[in-house]
Amino acid sequence: MKISNNKAVQIAIKNIKDKVRHWQYIVFSLGFAIMFTLLFYFFLGRTEFQYGFPGMIIYTTAAGTTSSAISFSIDKTSGMLERLDTMPTGRANLFLGALISETFMISLQIIIMFILGYGVLLVPYKGILELLIGFFIAILFGISSVGIGIIISGLAKTPEIANAISLFYYMPILFLSGSLWPFESIIVFFTPPYWAKQIFLQITVLGDGLLDNLYNSSLIGVTAEQIPITLLGGLLVVVAFTIAFILLGIIIFQKKTKF
Repeated sequence: MKISNNKAVQIAIKNIKDKVRHWQYIVFSLGFAIMFTLLFYFFLGRTEFQYGFPGMIIYTTAAGTTSSAISFSIDKTSGMLERLDTMPTGRANLFLGALISETFMISLQIIIMFILGYGVLLVPYKGILELLIGFFIAILFGISSVGIGIIISGLAKTPEIANAISLFYYMPILFLSGSLWPFESIIVFFTPPYWAKQIFLQITVLGDGLLDNLYNSSLIGVTAEQIPITLLGGLLVVVAFTIAFILLGIIIFQKKTKF
């Protein structure tokens, strides 16, 4: 597949404009994240909430699964793919453009959540550098969520089905990862959100370095125990999930929409 950066950027701009026109979904998605954040903040209190806020960030970025699933499903059912297949640059621009636009929207939502958490609610954190690293981790996880969305859109026949499948996937997986509520089980290690959440938490809350060991849950100092995997090892797991989901998503989407 030949890629034209100009075409990809044009598709990204088109996608962003489409999302702005359908602003209700953005408000609905971000609104839930803000609502959960405020509920947990007042339920847990400011000090304890610093351990829970990373999960809210991961919840926000996980919404990229639904957003990308719907976006690709619309392109599949609207005839966009047929038109792209007749162009020299083809679908490569669709994937790159969608990745750019989804990453932009995810970044915007994370910034809003950062303002709410660290600017308004005054959630404690170690330092600006740690927040920047946390931001990068959240973006990386968001991109992996886009990959899962592409996979779902390749399997779903309509945008409505893609929306339902994505919700059915990412809500349970967030709970099983311990992102929304502490959950100590071997199951967490098989869920992508755990790795991103735990790295974000230990860097921004504890100030841990990449060579420090991960904990098995966010209940640090209570019942959580260290595991024989460093934050660097966890970061490599996040990278591996991201690459695998994006590549698998493209393969499935291409195969399911061949004409």
